Parts: sequence; C-alpha cells; structure tokens
Amino acid sequence: MEYFCKTCGKQKGDAEGWLLGFEGSGKPGRVMKYTINLLGKWDEQRASERNAVHFCSAECKNKYVWQSYGDDTWDK
Repeated sequence: MEYFCKTCGKQKGDAEGWLLGFEGSGKPGRVMKYTINLLGKWDEQRASERNAVHFCSAECKNKYVWQSYGDDTWDK
C-alpha cells in the first residue's frame, strides 16, 4: 500500500516519524464533519482505513489541522 502525506504530498517510504489520524466520527455510515482523532504514532494495520489521514511529520500534521480545522492553538 502507498501512503502520501495529506499536507505536502510526500510518499511514505521506510522513514520513521510518520503520523496517523482519522477524520470523522469513526461510526460506519455517520461521518461528522470537522472532527479528527490523531494517534501518537504510525499504525500500519489501521493506515488503510477509509477515513485515515497520513502525515510525514508533526509539522505537516499541525499545518493540516490548523488549515482544516481553524485552531491555531496546536503546538507548532
């Protein structure tokens, strides 16, 4: 499976430090807009889930969250 950073488009290789999140409510058939759950680390088994979002770094994750969810209180 190929994964790409949701922010910058970089393709995931063997590099460490990739992060994973999930947009929406996580309940089948009911996706709530404007919600995101961020995992503290990469989870290869869950990375292919339908609502998964992938980030190559904490910087890209923070930029995406700020741009998409409008909250500038995230650590930068």
